[in-house]
Amino acid sequence: MEQQKFTRAHIARVWRLIYSYWTSGQWPSAWLLLLVVLSGNFALVYMSVRFNTWYREFYDALQNYDAAAFWAALATFGILAAVYIAIAGTRYILRMWLRIRWRTWLTEHYQGAWLRHKAFYRLKLLGVTVDNPDQRISDDLNSFTEQTMTLFFGLVNAVSTLLSFSVVLWGLSATLPLTLGDTQYQIPGFLFWGALIYAIVGTWLTHLIGRRLIPLNFQQEKVEADYRFNLMRLRENLESVALYGGEEVEDERLRARFRRVIDNFHRIIRTGFKVDMFNAGYSQISVIVPYLVVAPVYFSTRMPFGQLMQIGNAFNKVQDSLSFFIDAYQSIASWRAVTLRLTQFTEAVDHLDERVAAITQLRREPAARPVIQNLEIDRPDGMALLRGLDLSLDRGDSLLIAGASGTGKSTLLRTLAGVWPYARGVVQLPGAAVLFVPQRPYLPIGTLREALLYPQRSTLDDAVLQQALRDVGLERFAEALDTVEDWAQTLSGGEQQRIAFARILLRQPKWLFLDEASSALDEPSELALYRLIRQRLPDTAIVSVGHRSTLRAFHERQLQLDGIGGWQLSAMAAV
Repeated sequence: MEQQKFTRAHIARVWRLIYSYWTSGQWPSAWLLLLVVLSGNFALVYMSVRFNTWYREFYDALQNYDAAAFWAALATFGILAAVYIAIAGTRYILRMWLRIRWRTWLTEHYQGAWLRHKAFYRLKLLGVTVDNPDQRISDDLNSFTEQTMTLFFGLVNAVSTLLSFSVVLWGLSATLPLTLGDTQYQIPGFLFWGALIYAIVGTWLTHLIGRRLIPLNFQQEKVEADYRFNLMRLRENLESVALYGGEEVEDERLRARFRRVIDNFHRIIRTGFKVDMFNAGYSQISVIVPYLVVAPVYFSTRMPFGQLMQIGNAFNKVQDSLSFFIDAYQSIASWRAVTLRLTQFTEAVDHLDERVAAITQLRREPAARPVIQNLEIDRPDGMALLRGLDLSLDRGDSLLIAGASGTGKSTLLRTLAGVWPYARGVVQLPGAAVLFVPQRPYLPIGTLREALLYPQRSTLDDAVLQQALRDVGLERFAEALDTVEDWAQTLSGGEQQRIAFARILLRQPKWLFLDEASSALDEPSELALYRLIRQRLPDTAIVSVGHRSTLRAFHERQLQLDGIGGWQLSAMAAV
């Protein structure tokens, strides 16, 4: 698939994804912490070199039956082990701290970009597919920071170990000939060159065997997210599914999506099995390779046992370093899939304004009152919804937007709110004291107090909040302000709309736009709430979208839309 190609452009986007944190306002502490962790890595490599020297001393003591040297070597080991453990533990804590800080910054950055300028909604309107943004912000960012740091520090460790032990291995090779049969060859650093050739061949074979893991991991992230999203959708619509009796259908749909998860996972298992089997054989053979190379010299009694063990340890350290990409191949494949998903997300958000600018020609200007000039609205396919609308509102005005379903009533409000891009003309709107109320109000999970005040973070006296609940007919919840619930599931559709009207009373907007905000209420309740709003907010201009004839009594004018561009503005008798 095209999105799986690791192109130069993608590499550039991945690089921007990585360095964004390291050039942010947190860069001094981030780089300082990184340098400390790297120092810990280098210290551990140095300790490994010291352990390599210890191997020779220890095994020579055993070969020579030297008890004093044996106990001295054990004492040295105790000191080295204690220092190693202390460094490793400290490095782990600091590394985890660095990872948490990085993830926190990235999460806040991505979350802000997703929510800023209503990107989460505008991308959907533009038809830009960004599947499961929740997973990309939570799981993918977590995986990205974890895997990037694991691979980075693993690479640093591999390079530093390679450089350190290459010197050791080269030095050990200097005094040893390469023996093949009865012939000896003096090849500088032949042990190092042997490890290098062995690792290169192993890396190439691993890539040939496991290259399908990259697209498979990408697909696994996608199908896992799709399955999880559908589980969430079921949870959000429990009552509707129960009333329709859709349990069997939902079970079948979820099973089908889970089968896609399992089927792709099986493909990953088959490919991963081949890679693991090769790596297991490769690793086992690498243990005996150095001993096979120097065995003729050892058995000729020209090499002490300690030196043999030192060569074996140094060879394996160099070979392990050179085999970094072999050992980390599956991790690299998973990391690549994660970066592809994140860069797709970044591209979609970063180019949102460009996409909107290419579509919309709507000019938005601040003003003391709402004024619409020559407004034209289209469907996404270019078909006309509205043409040449001129309209203005004054304080206390009331306007009913009417028309059959699909004629663009709600779309007109979306345009005024600034979320519908397929529009031209001029919209002048006050910057404050404007409230748009959708048909289905959003109720966050939390306390009823938070639901009432949403999206404001200000506080009001309990008495004010309780009175607002009583005013809209929710007096039974007046004592439940601090009760934590999923209120969207707890309250009926009509009760949720009453919450929206309570918010109006609390916010007291000067310009109010209602998109079928009372459609779930019975007519007497609707009349009572509209009467309440008009009594409490006599100077507020009200624009309503609705179908019921009962709303006519609360509006002085009506804007009738036909859905093909036409409109008619007429006066109505007000009560």
